Amino acid sequence: MSAIRYLRDAAVFAPCYVALDWASYIDPVGPFNITPWNPQPALALAWMTIAGLWHAPAVFATIVGADVLVRGAPGGPFITLLGSGVLAAGYGALAWLLRELLRAGFGLRSIRELTLFVAVAAGGSAIIGAAFVGVLRGAALIPEAAAPAAWLRFWIGDAVGILVTAPLLYAVADSVRRPALLELAGKRETLAQALVLVATVWLIFEVVPGDPAQHF
Repeated sequence: MSAIRYLRDAAVFAPCYVALDWASYIDPVGPFNITPWNPQPALALAWMTIAGLWHAPAVFATIVGADVLVRGAPGGPFITLLGSGVLAAGYGALAWLLRELLRAGFGLRSIRELTLFVAVAAGGSAIIGAAFVGVLRGAALIPEAAAPAAWLRFWIGDAVGILVTAPLLYAVADSVRRPALLELAGKRETLAQALVLVATVWLIFEVVPGDPAQHF
C-alpha cells in the first residue's frame, strides 16, 4: 500500500471514528469512554479486518485524538496513551482473529460465519474491557468497588456497538451483498423504520421527562 493511499484512508477513518465517539458519549462512567453504546470500535474493527492490520497505528492515533477531543484526556497523557494502546491492540487482535477464521470473506453470509463473528466480538470485548478498566483501576482513577460495574458497562457497550454496526459495514464492503443492501435501503418499509427510530430518539431526549438513559 502506498503512503498516499494510507494517509487518504486514515483521513477518512479518523473523523468518522471521532464523530461516532462524540455521538455515543452518553451516560459515561466518570469522564471516561465507558458508555452503554460504542459503535466506533466496529469501524476500527471493520477497517483492520478488511484493509489489513497495518492500519493499527492509525487506529491508535485516532483513539488518542478522540480521547483528547471528546473528553479532554481526563486520565492525563500517560493513561490516555496506555489506554488507547490497549484498545488499539485489542481491536487489532480481534481483526486478526476474524481474518484467520473468516478467510472466505467478511460478508457474514452463513450461520457459521455469523456465529464466529458473534463469539469473537462478545468474547473479545469482555477481555478488552477488563484490560481497559484495569488500566484505569491501576491508576486509581476508578474506585475498586466501581470496577466490576465499569467493566460490565464497557463490555456491553463495545459488544453491542460491534454486533450492531460491524455487520452493516461488512455488508457495504461486500460486492455480493452491497446491491441487495442498496435495494433494501430504497424501500418504503426502510424509510418508515428510519422515521420511527428518529421519532423515538426525539421523544426520549426531548419530550419524555427524566433521565433519557432510563427510557431505552
